[in-house]
Amino acid sequence: MTSERWKQIEAVFEQVLALPEAARADFFKRTCDGDEELRREVDSLLDSHARAGSFIDQRSQFFSGEMLDEPGAAVEAGQLIGPYRVIREIGRGGMGAVYLAERADEQYKKQVAIKLIKRGMDTDSVLRHFRNERQILASFDHPNIARLYDGGTTETGLPYFVMEYVEGLFINAYCEEHDLSVTERLKLFREVCAAVSYAHGHLVIHRDIKRSNILITAEGVPKLLDFGIAKILQEGDGAEPLATMTGLRLMTPEYASPEQVRGEPITTASDVYSLGVVLYELLTGQSPYRATSQSPNDVARAITDSEPLRPSTAVGSNRDQQLGPEVSNTRRISVSAIRNQKLLRGDLDNIVLMALRKEPRRRYQSVEQFSEDIRRHLEARPILARKDTVGYRTAKFVRRNSVATAAALLLLLSLLGGIIATTWQAQIAKAEKGRAERRFNDVRKLANTVLFDYHDAIKDLPGATKVRERLVKDALTYLDSLAGEAQGDPVLQRELAAAYERVGDVRGAIYGASLGDRAGATESYEKALRIREALVIAAPRDVQNRRELAASYKGVGYQLLGTSEEPRGLELIDKSLAVYSQLASQQPSNTQAKRDLGKIYSAMALALESRGDMAVVLENYRKAIPIFEELLAQNPQDRADRRSLSVAWENLGRALFLKDDLSGALQSNEKALELRKSLAATDPTNADYRRILAISYQNQGDYRAWMKDITGALESFRQKLALDEEAFAADPANAQARGDLGYCNLRMGDLLKDSGQHTQAVPHYQRAIQLYQAVAAADPKDLPLGLRLIILRAHFGETQAKLGNTVPAGEECAQAADLLQKVPDQPGNVEIGRLRMEACIALGDAYLVLAEVSPAPNSASENRRKACDVHRNGLAVMQELRSRGLLQANEITEMEELTRKIAECD
Repeated sequence: MTSERWKQIEAVFEQVLALPEAARADFFKRTCDGDEELRREVDSLLDSHARAGSFIDQRSQFFSGEMLDEPGAAVEAGQLIGPYRVIREIGRGGMGAVYLAERADEQYKKQVAIKLIKRGMDTDSVLRHFRNERQILASFDHPNIARLYDGGTTETGLPYFVMEYVEGLFINAYCEEHDLSVTERLKLFREVCAAVSYAHGHLVIHRDIKRSNILITAEGVPKLLDFGIAKILQEGDGAEPLATMTGLRLMTPEYASPEQVRGEPITTASDVYSLGVVLYELLTGQSPYRATSQSPNDVARAITDSEPLRPSTAVGSNRDQQLGPEVSNTRRISVSAIRNQKLLRGDLDNIVLMALRKEPRRRYQSVEQFSEDIRRHLEARPILARKDTVGYRTAKFVRRNSVATAAALLLLLSLLGGIIATTWQAQIAKAEKGRAERRFNDVRKLANTVLFDYHDAIKDLPGATKVRERLVKDALTYLDSLAGEAQGDPVLQRELAAAYERVGDVRGAIYGASLGDRAGATESYEKALRIREALVIAAPRDVQNRRELAASYKGVGYQLLGTSEEPRGLELIDKSLAVYSQLASQQPSNTQAKRDLGKIYSAMALALESRGDMAVVLENYRKAIPIFEELLAQNPQDRADRRSLSVAWENLGRALFLKDDLSGALQSNEKALELRKSLAATDPTNADYRRILAISYQNQGDYRAWMKDITGALESFRQKLALDEEAFAADPANAQARGDLGYCNLRMGDLLKDSGQHTQAVPHYQRAIQLYQAVAAADPKDLPLGLRLIILRAHFGETQAKLGNTVPAGEECAQAADLLQKVPDQPGNVEIGRLRMEACIALGDAYLVLAEVSPAPNSASENRRKACDVHRNGLAVMQELRSRGLLQANEITEMEELTRKIAECD
């Protein structure tokens, strides 16, 4: 059955289900119209529905919420759980129960709450949720989050943990009990926001924020509870789709965001939505949504499709149908506090509805923004959720300064004749200020939309570089205009830093699809780094700020490798490692912290390759690999972790190759290759996955060539060539794709030359020169690229000479020699040293072949002299590398051969 046919059957079934029995026959006649198969399928569904009874409509089968009449033996009063004596049960949910208890050993007097897994629910999945909650609470220390005291396992093997016992009322009941005003409710709600913001700062999304998870103590202190289904932030995170949920507590539908209901990725914006539902209820006494029934489909449809009434409108409406007992059993609210709809109309309407927007990107981007808008409302200041007009700002000013405004009006009346001109000028200035502020907000919104929404939607599509270039050029203008206004606004500063990094990625990321402008990219990354450093200085304990600063250190450090500023690049990468290591040690159970640590180990190893300390390089790669293997074992479908593990295996292979362990290099690269094949198979149009797959074929070809398996090497490079050609054809503006294709043609030319197929090598060399010249022109500071171009011209010159084309051979050698003289020394950089050595050997060998085929004796003698001079330079580099123990076995043999050639010259 096709998906279209099933949709047709489902649509007819739902329509029939809503009809009375007497009307169904006529409906079938009109709708099926001779389609007997359609009629049979719908009848079958109706029959199954009738036999199921009320089972399908039971919310407990699909949603979180308190499980009613759930079987399972309770722990009786007086029974011991570890060193605690149970007093009574105080709550029961999908995974377990919560008991009030006290210390049994009388070391101290204190009542606590103990959360215990129920017998029969101790499955791997539930235990993982339970341990996750315990680990999350262990890392928290916030006055508005219930604290974790202890934990352990019962004698029967059931895990438990001991929490702070919070004696209080649900937030809505507290507001009713104390008859809180709207202002008091808002202030109390901001304290709840502070707790959620703290969790987000520790990279944890709660995912089940609701009134019953917010208790208010007798002292009026809110406490956020129940992180049982919380999620640690990670790439590719998503919620389980609504249709597949079981009786476990996965979410409470009345408070779930549309993306949770649809099973889409969950972000901090999902908690913003749930907080919006809580605030809506605190202000109106009603749920934002109405469902036609309690069936899962109707509940989901109400959440995802219907728009809530404005709170000021809802207060005055009679809405009897609410979303389930979570709302309907606590409808009361302080009517005296909200009877006047004017208290909610305007700002509060806009604030609440912005938090409840269907699209996550259109909500408040953080809980801090949500809470900040409430503060602005309380202080009668302009809010983000409302269009910023002059009249609106003026009204806010008058409300904040009512006494001063009245006095000014009296003065104005008494001196009206003398100050008309001044008042007029003041109004003009105020209007100009309003226009400037509106423009500022518009520019800020546009820059974020361009760089984050549009850019992210296309960044992995083939052929996207040109469009990204245009987006970046436009966004850069807006960013620079915003930068001067960002001081004192941490949210805007973080937006700017992230935006500058996006700009850097497109302009010339060293290891990404870009326009090849490395200098421009470094400039953008440096701007982001300065902003990140200032944010950490202002808030040194903020985890997110520190994590983003570490990423900036790594990004700028990578950009500087292989340039004259390489020492600073290594220093920045080392700083990044220090920050990531500290964060990982402080949050041992945080998945993202582990992931960051694995990536920085790989980054540090790659950076240290240029220094030649291969023992340290291998040590760092071997630290990274177990981290990613552990993460992937926990979530085998995570593509980001699979990619990171493939990079670690690939880099380990290259390090082993440089240590002369060719067998180990091939084995490591094979592991990377298999991981990348699976990635490309899951997403065949992803340009990044296809590129890293091509790199694995490249490494395989290089290793086979080093082992003298020219046939195998050619086969590997032909597989790479096919992928590179497709990438370049799809995105010719991408400097990375151009460079990849250039290198592939260079190596194809070399392999064909070494196997005596000189004629076949020529077109590959010509294509490589054309591509390399374009890349080098865009990034003249890329020293490895410049040296590869020299090697390329020398090899092409040698090929031309062997074909008897002495004039073009001489021209290629002359251009290679000229380029070689211009490459600055990079003492201590092994990669640059090895490439310079290879360039000298290649150019010297080309001159020797040219001398053999030169028709004139003088010309032959001159070419031999040039060969000798360049070979001597290459020998000097080899001797320096050998003194540091950095020459491979094959290179030592090559050094001996080079010494012989120089001796023959003398």
